[in-house]
Amino acid sequence: MYDAIYEIKYRARRLIDTHPLLYRMLEKSWYVAYWSMIFGANMTGKIPIHHLRDFLYRTVFHIRLPKSSTIYGGSTFFSPWKMRVGEHSILGDHGFFDAREKILIGKNVNIGKEIRIYTLEHDILSPTFGEKGGPVTIGDWAYIGSRVTILPEVTIGEGAVVASGAVVTRDVPPWVMVGGVPARYLRDRPKVDYTLGEFAKILFQ
Repeated sequence: MYDAIYEIKYRARRLIDTHPLLYRMLEKSWYVAYWSMIFGANMTGKIPIHHLRDFLYRTVFHIRLPKSSTIYGGSTFFSPWKMRVGEHSILGDHGFFDAREKILIGKNVNIGKEIRIYTLEHDILSPTFGEKGGPVTIGDWAYIGSRVTILPEVTIGEGAVVASGAVVTRDVPPWVMVGGVPARYLRDRPKVDYTLGEFAKILFQ
């Protein structure tokens, strides 16, 4: 559905020379549709019922979210339909997920509250202050502490741990612990192979 919206916008740009008025109307319609979906996804985060909230994320906003995984309340998004979550993963409350260039989260990933993941940012060296970025990938069994910021084009390796409050500006190798601003290597982490248990789907969460 959402790829079709982008395709329509792309094709509409071809009208700018021959039908400028029609092009402007289509472009405004696209912006209304896009921001309406963003508003809807962000309002869904306020629903205090896990099952209903996750159901809407999957069916209306097309987040690839298995039934064994959950996104806690209060989260906000850009382009949530470009977000993929693996089995048995838990995303803490009040996170911000900028999935415009895709966010890929593996299985058995535990993410703390108030995470900030960006896939696009302004290029301060660009004469037009344009955007640059790329997808963010978080590997299986990774643990991301609360209030972590992850910048565009970062890959966090399998089993890696990011300490609370860290700002991740570059790739994190598998099975290491990092922390600080910017995030730096702290120590290795022993390899594990667990399945995250059932999280508490309490009504008002």
